[in-house]
Amino acid sequence: MALLRRASTVASLTLASRLLGFARDAGVAALFGTGLVADASVAGLSLAQLSRRLLGEGALNAAVLPAIAGAQGAARRRRAGAALLLFAAAGLALAGLLWLFMPQVIAVLAPGFPDDGERVAGAVHAGRLTVICVPLALVAGTLAALANAGGALARPAMAPAAANVAVLILLGLLWLAGAHEMAPAVALAWLAAGVIAGAVTQVALIFAAVPAGTLALPSRGALRAALPMLAAAGPSLFAAGLPQLRFLIAAAAASTIPGGVAALFYATRLVELPLGLIGASAGAVLLPALAARDEKAGTVEAQGMEAALALSLPAALGLAVLAHPIVVVLFQRGAFGAEAATLTATTLSCLALTLPLQALEKILAAIAFAAGFGRDVTRAALIGLPVGALAGFLTAGPLGLAGPAFGVLAASLVSLALLAGALARRGRLPLPAASRRRLIGLGAAGLAMAGTILLAARLLAAPLAAGGLIAAGTLACLVLTGMLTYGATAFLCGGLSPAALKAGLRNR
Repeated sequence: MALLRRASTVASLTLASRLLGFARDAGVAALFGTGLVADASVAGLSLAQLSRRLLGEGALNAAVLPAIAGAQGAARRRRAGAALLLFAAAGLALAGLLWLFMPQVIAVLAPGFPDDGERVAGAVHAGRLTVICVPLALVAGTLAALANAGGALARPAMAPAAANVAVLILLGLLWLAGAHEMAPAVALAWLAAGVIAGAVTQVALIFAAVPAGTLALPSRGALRAALPMLAAAGPSLFAAGLPQLRFLIAAAAASTIPGGVAALFYATRLVELPLGLIGASAGAVLLPALAARDEKAGTVEAQGMEAALALSLPAALGLAVLAHPIVVVLFQRGAFGAEAATLTATTLSCLALTLPLQALEKILAAIAFAAGFGRDVTRAALIGLPVGALAGFLTAGPLGLAGPAFGVLAASLVSLALLAGALARRGRLPLPAASRRRLIGLGAAGLAMAGTILLAARLLAAPLAAGGLIAAGTLACLVLTGMLTYGATAFLCGGLSPAALKAGLRNR
């Protein structure tokens, strides 16, 4: 239960950050809709946002923790300093390359843009303005790993929320300055300033969370000892970034559809909420517990898979069934009109179905890294990505934005199947009979919840279409109904254990 208690702390703070992120995205949607500035900002700022989301959820723990674990005292502090220096230098080098080749990067990220010169120019402009966020994110990720190693979980998990507050303040200034009347280049520069301010804020707060005496100036020996850490970081970053990489590929397929990149982005942000909670807990809590084997062998793995499905399954079905009212309530205002809402909702209903697959994959990746089988994660992902890209591009024409979402689904399914098979062959995929029964119970509870809210949504179609507070209140009632149905059915079917729940509450 200590594991679940620590995980709930990280997940709660990550939830606060994601909710503030929704407020930020709703502000951008209200100011710019799904037009030129929105498309250009999503493509141009995607690298900065990717690096921040990727490195803000414990992705570097798998590389940094082993590098410092074998040393004590002054040697440990010097290795920690070496880790920070090496990742900062690597980030600056990468930022320089990205700045030089930003036009080529945008051509890859949004291949449908070249016919629209303004969108290309805006995306390149925004991308070059925010490349500094890449080294800042690497520094933040390294500091977070060092803070986690020292037992500090809360403040590093809280830092992304503060970064979102900085962006929200910037959006408020944009609204006061009349963003809809600004030239695209000026509006994009303002947005870039907000992203940079958020990255700086995040680094400062995480640095304050690192326990005193953790860092020291590195010696040459410490730098040499820490060099293998850079190679070790590659697979862990790749695994942690799989959802973002898949969404980037999906955005490339969506770039041929007017407004498609922005619509996919808003749908992705909704899907990333529960996925981010699972990723943060797996990176900051589950992986260190697996590495230390501080609970009975097999228990941590089974708990992780059960928790991933318990959270992701109802979220996926709820987002799929209530996609349109959710998008209308959260985003439809200002420049984000009914047409943009319909486009985004269609994408969300398809994309949400990938959630349980990606959530389980995150847990299996943590198990593989803790056991030293990181290559299995990389191999499974490298096979899944091109399969997803091919499926997304081939179906984008006949299926519209459902095509890129289908590509994400295909990539997730292939990668999960390959990774699960590899772990099973190595004997590292324990699933006791009791866990299997609980997983079946969770599946039954999810289906019951989906049927209930689908019927209720049809009965309440009129208030959902009324807009404003009436629609928001009706949606809240539907969500509450779904949660109660899911919880009650899960208990009845054995998906959730009352004894485990009581024990968890006592240990909070």
